[in-house]
Amino acid sequence: MAKNSSYAVALACAFTLALVIGACGGGGGGSGDSAPVLPRFAYVANFTDGTVSIFTVNATTGRLRHNGYVTTGTNSNPVSVTVDPSGKFAYVASSGLDGVSAFNVNTATGALTLINTVSVGGSTDVTVHPSGKFVYVTNFGGAVSAFSVNSTTGALTAIAGSPFPTGSGVRSVGIDPAGKFAYVANADSNNVSAFAINPSTGALAPIGSTPAGSAPGAVAVDPTGRFVYVTNQSSNDVSAFSINPTTGALLKIGAPVPAGSIPGSIAFDLTGTFAYVANAFSNNVSIFRINPSTGALTAVTGSPVLAGLEPLSVSLDSTGKFAYVANARSDDVTIFSVDSTSGTLTPIDTIRSRSGPFSLALLKGASPVSYAPKFAYAANQASNSVSGYTIDPATGGLTPFAGGPVGTDLSPSSVAVDLSGRFVYSANLGSSNISAFAIDTSSGTLSAVSNSPFASDGTGAFSVTVDPSGRFAYVANFRSNNVSAFKIDPATGALTSIAGSPYAAGTEPVSVTVDPSGQFVYVANQASDSVSAFVINPTTGVLTRIQDFAAGASPNSITVAPSGKTAYATNQASGEVTAFAIDAGTGKLTAISGSPFPTGTNPSSVSFDPSGKFAYVGNFGSSNISAFTIDQASGALGSVAGAPFTAGTHPRSVAVDPSGKAAYAANFNSNDISVFAINPTTGVLTPLAGTVAAGANPASITTTGTIQ
Repeated sequence: MAKNSSYAVALACAFTLALVIGACGGGGGGSGDSAPVLPRFAYVANFTDGTVSIFTVNATTGRLRHNGYVTTGTNSNPVSVTVDPSGKFAYVASSGLDGVSAFNVNTATGALTLINTVSVGGSTDVTVHPSGKFVYVTNFGGAVSAFSVNSTTGALTAIAGSPFPTGSGVRSVGIDPAGKFAYVANADSNNVSAFAINPSTGALAPIGSTPAGSAPGAVAVDPTGRFVYVTNQSSNDVSAFSINPTTGALLKIGAPVPAGSIPGSIAFDLTGTFAYVANAFSNNVSIFRINPSTGALTAVTGSPVLAGLEPLSVSLDSTGKFAYVANARSDDVTIFSVDSTSGTLTPIDTIRSRSGPFSLALLKGASPVSYAPKFAYAANQASNSVSGYTIDPATGGLTPFAGGPVGTDLSPSSVAVDLSGRFVYSANLGSSNISAFAIDTSSGTLSAVSNSPFASDGTGAFSVTVDPSGRFAYVANFRSNNVSAFKIDPATGALTSIAGSPYAAGTEPVSVTVDPSGQFVYVANQASDSVSAFVINPTTGVLTRIQDFAAGASPNSITVAPSGKTAYATNQASGEVTAFAIDAGTGKLTAISGSPFPTGTNPSSVSFDPSGKFAYVGNFGSSNISAFTIDQASGALGSVAGAPFTAGTHPRSVAVDPSGKAAYAANFNSNDISVFAINPTTGVLTPLAGTVAAGANPASITTTGTIQ
């Protein structure tokens, strides 16, 4: 989505509205923890659209995987996100709300649930005390609001005497690891205020102020607790100070050292050997070596390194192996590996966020994130039912549920599951409605949601999808040439039509999907040889049509890759896949160089492994599966050795389980499911013994899993 005017104002006012210190901002326990501390989740505050994106973190590779999002409200403009040391709570400062919101963190899944929101004046940064007992929020006008944290609920209560006066144009707060002192950057006063923290109440007692450079923005204390560093956004440099360990007073260390243009947030490696500074207007990250005796900074060889457009936040994970940079203008996160000896950064991946990512925080825990497959569901078009299966987590094999398939309404042609794995939806072509089921999380069995099925707003409900937040469902209506939009009741799974639904699409829409970030809806229009694109309002779920984009002949599916950067449409009549690059700001599609890519006969669907390295296409006419490697830079497709792989008769849908171990093909004319093991290195598919029975004409298959 295009950046609104308040985005430019915020950039002009405070380029580091988020301070994320890698050594102490990741949550999940303090430095004295005996358990191993590994990254599990990442949270990104998206200024422009009022949301917080949620990602899981691969502790081995450092890569991020989309895991939904939450909204902070219309025009809320979240600018800073942090997590408490216990990993139980997250806090988001929103300049549009002039307040801070507290969220409960589901430590198993990473999901966020709003606790409460408290008002402050012109909030630009939120920081949690190392004890987790207090939260401090900057008020741009010249104060810091202090709150005590309810250790059970995470709710915030104002501390007596709050807000505490600072200098003018306060931007951020940094706290020493011991929790004794707080330091506040005052942009308009060109200085840093120092405070002693009352360990019982959290109240701030002024120590004094120290001159910094021009327009100090971010202030951070190194992991040793001996030095303070401040980025000066008008003089484009970094000031360094030593801390008097008794009084907390600051003593300037030499002259400021040059950084890039508009230096923003600061992060440190675990030992305090290196400092990293995000430079918003030079689109890079400066790297400095810290003199362990004096605290002086020296630029390392190879500094700075390029990031995305307007990087505002930099953070290191809890192992110190990876660095993450939130790029506000390119709407993405750049991921780097960190060389522990030299401090240098090497880019390894980029993943889309939502609009205007300003701040990133990492949550850590005792174990890495892993995905365990649980259930698979297939829509049987001719027998008006959904078949359910348990997935063997070791082999990927399927075992049908006892009792057989459950009934739907007429001709279910598509099946979808929400991200949390609580509800199943089938789009019923013959009856123009949607059947909804609640999932028994232990057995996987389905029970009809009250008042199901739910009427579609159009005719010929052909395809259904659920957005990553689990709040909205969208249905492509084949006969009425439009898309229906529904709100999902979070408790029951029931559907309620959204105002303005349905929304006009192309001719004969047969497939609908939402990109992994939850910003855009794409619809494949079979008769108009096009893909319709829509923007999702994150608060209401309302769709705004962008435009239609040319595909191949008779596109019958559209899917977005896990990175959120590319989309792929299978063209049934022309036997190919059209690949598109997605514009991060607008959602518009542009054909990728080399596209379209040949497949088998009558390709019917495309699916991806969770890492986004491989794509699998079910070829209805040639009864096989094409397999492709995905170029991570361009999105171009290259054939996997040995492809295509034989499936059953006329595979119409392909799905990959959440762990990426197995692929499944719903074979429309042989009434069964083919099961393949995926080679994680090559992408080669190896069939498991036999096939698994489905109902009559299985048209669609999907899978669920759990985060562990």
